[in-house]
Amino acid sequence: MVCLPGLGASGRSFAPMEPLAQAWNLLLWTPPLKTPATHTPLQWNLSVLNHPEAGLPERFALMGSSYGSLLSIAYALEHPQRVKALVLVSPVASVRKIRRLALTLSTLVRAPRPLAYVFAPTVARVMGGRWLPAEGRAEIVREARRISPLELMRRLRDILAADFLHRLQELRVPTLVIEGGRDLLVPPAAARDVAAHVPGARLEFLEAASHLPYMSHPEAFNERVSDFLSRHPD
Repeated sequence: MVCLPGLGASGRSFAPMEPLAQAWNLLLWTPPLKTPATHTPLQWNLSVLNHPEAGLPERFALMGSSYGSLLSIAYALEHPQRVKALVLVSPVASVRKIRRLALTLSTLVRAPRPLAYVFAPTVARVMGGRWLPAEGRAEIVREARRISPLELMRRLRDILAADFLHRLQELRVPTLVIEGGRDLLVPPAAARDVAAHVPGARLEFLEAASHLPYMSHPEAFNERVSDFLSRHPD
């Protein structure tokens, strides 16, 4: 399973999913830190993912969290023959559901770099929720500070331009949607909307989790993903 992280994260954020590696080969994707001016970050990541040098198998399960779910949806629509199962975590499919949040984040990103560093711990608390352990918060802060404000702003523009909701019905792949019941960034209604538009999609709520359920509630998250992948091995 190829795992695509959120807006400013790297593959390291999926470390709590390690128990799944006993049964499945997990490829933890880290998006390029810089996108060339000739592409949007979405276009560039799709191109890099599909390049032979990415070393991905011919067919694979694909999981995306938040911004990574946007990449996952776009990839599955563009290369349906390569995706055998889809897991969408805190899914972003249409900016109509999160426009106010995206605009707020874009304002914060324009802040001077030292001020952005100050905001990072607050962002970690909002994203991780009450149950995220200290090491998880530290990881979010570290990752939030590794990406340039310009690159982050360009990725936010991808979100502001996104509207895949009307195309989700084209997906013909087993799909699991996982949402935290206390997600302050992507509202539960948005996850329900995504699941309702994907034919045959399964929707799972982790009621106590926030935006990053695989970090705050790894046991419950891994159990649901493991069950889903077991039901769709090919």
